[in-house]
Amino acid sequence: MKFDALDLNPLLLQAIDECGYQQLTQVQSEVIPLALSGVDLMACAETGTGKTASFALPLLERLLKEDHESPCLRGLILTPTRELAIQVAENITRYGQFTSLKTLAVYGGANMNPQRKALNAGVDILVATPGRLFDFVGQHGLNLSEVTSLIIDEADRMLDMGFVRDIEKVKSLVSSQHLTHFFSATYSDPVKLLAEKMLNSPQWINVAQTRSAASVEQEIYLVDKRRKAELLSELIGRNNWQQVLVFATTKESAEHLKSELSLDGIKCGVFHGDRTQGARNRTLEEFKSGKIRVMVATDVAARGLDIQALPLVINLELPYGAEDYIHRVGRTGRAGLTGRAISFVCPSDEEMLEEIESLIELKLPRIVLPGYELGAPLPARYRETQDVTSTKKKFERRKGKPVNKHKGKPKGRSDGAKSSYANRRTDKKR
Repeated sequence: MKFDALDLNPLLLQAIDECGYQQLTQVQSEVIPLALSGVDLMACAETGTGKTASFALPLLERLLKEDHESPCLRGLILTPTRELAIQVAENITRYGQFTSLKTLAVYGGANMNPQRKALNAGVDILVATPGRLFDFVGQHGLNLSEVTSLIIDEADRMLDMGFVRDIEKVKSLVSSQHLTHFFSATYSDPVKLLAEKMLNSPQWINVAQTRSAASVEQEIYLVDKRRKAELLSELIGRNNWQQVLVFATTKESAEHLKSELSLDGIKCGVFHGDRTQGARNRTLEEFKSGKIRVMVATDVAARGLDIQALPLVINLELPYGAEDYIHRVGRTGRAGLTGRAISFVCPSDEEMLEEIESLIELKLPRIVLPGYELGAPLPARYRETQDVTSTKKKFERRKGKPVNKHKGKPKGRSDGAKSSYANRRTDKKR
């Protein structure tokens, strides 16, 4: 089905053509006609299938039909993260580029004054994170009473982050005559209960065919925990990968991996919650433009980020929750393209891997790269590190000092192994 078959304003169809969109995706073909009919709905679809356009285009169409002479806040979209708020606002701006409708994103971690000035100048659609939205409501008297369209994006993530009361409060502040649309890649029972409570006779749409994108080739590389960074650097160099999104479980792991890769001459950046919004935006833009080859991120980047034609995602460490694996992998293989996802798995990861495979209903192929076999004797550089640590502990015992199990490990590496690349650099200095 093509977009021109929809009952959309010619200005929106012109923008869609400008964006290069041809055929509707499955979620768009099922959601847009229902959304245009003016009903509450709850939609579940795989990530990367075009959910933003499926709620943005009907919203723009409704606002154009109302034909207000000046901007008036009538559409409100709540997102769980800053990056998703920015991305959604950018997409809506593109879809409405030939109209007079104005869209603004407001989010924490950035100066409030420019956002306040833009808001005071007048907007039709506001994309917001809950915290910053209530900053404007509480501190600057933002009036939501004329909002007739409320959209909750990534609803399950909103609940995971504890935004249930915020969503309910927003519901009480908008117009009594409004539409509510819930969108997410996955749905938990609490989200369904919230939707049933907040939506009025909603239409339920589920176009999620699998629990992970079928367009993504998924593999497992079995490797000793101490050699994950080493293997990653070798694979990037050997295969000449130019754009790789790497997920780590903690901010410390992300920073450490960036240091390792940088020392090996690989241009990379980090993306996590401790970085300022400006720094995160710069890293993301440099990654998209090709200025850096690798972006090392925590799960803050697992939801909503749309990196066009991203070829490869690597899980340096498996996530704490199996469903987060789906969102990580969903950064590639988007919008009808194919992608690849590789996960580095050591013996201690097997339990989580079983949960992931049970969730996606797929047994993932295991690969062992020559030289990285599990159980094989570790290279001399690792054994030397262990010997140094053991000798230091013995010395501390003789001195009568308590032995700290975490003491004596090389800086930045939690498992006590020194990087092969660090050794090579030391050898050169010698």
